[in-house]
Amino acid sequence: MLACLAGGLAASVPALGLSRSTPGFESVQQACGRLEFVSGLEAVFGRRKTHQQALTLRSQITARGFVNANVIQGCDGFRVVVRGIDTFDVGVDLQTEARREGFPVTLECIQAKPVGRLEAIFGHGRDRAAAQALVNRAAAAGFEGVKLRNDPCGGFEAYLAGFQDQREAEAFAAQARARGFDVVLEHN
Repeated sequence: MLACLAGGLAASVPALGLSRSTPGFESVQQACGRLEFVSGLEAVFGRRKTHQQALTLRSQITARGFVNANVIQGCDGFRVVVRGIDTFDVGVDLQTEARREGFPVTLECIQAKPVGRLEAIFGHGRDRAAAQALVNRAAAAGFEGVKLRNDPCGGFEAYLAGFQDQREAEAFAAQARARGFDVVLEHN
């Protein structure tokens, strides 16, 4: 009796909309690739087909002093990477050092998942200091709340979010341009 009840419940769950017979785009993307939440640069030390091969490569890399190496699973296998590279210059320095150690490192851009909001982009800085100067200039002109985040390919972006709609954002951008800022609106 209990087995029949459990079987009936299991058969009815898909009919209730609690699961799907075919995966949707989002579930395939999450099952296959990684959903990234922070943009930035990564130094890719190599790609391997299996997790064990990637762990072996990671051990070789960390033994040579690159202690922040991680294994990241993707759709086509596994990457051994170092993340958290703030600027392209730092990435190139890391790449040069790794190549001296015999690792053919490539620098790759990571784009974070869009959050679906309208943002005013005040500009980009090659490093944190340049971008912070842009934030400070905006604050001095009366634009409080401008924030920094990593750009996908190194450097930083100064942005402001929180607009109710396109019209409000366009009015804000026009006001910022009138005060000397080259603001661009983007959906992020």
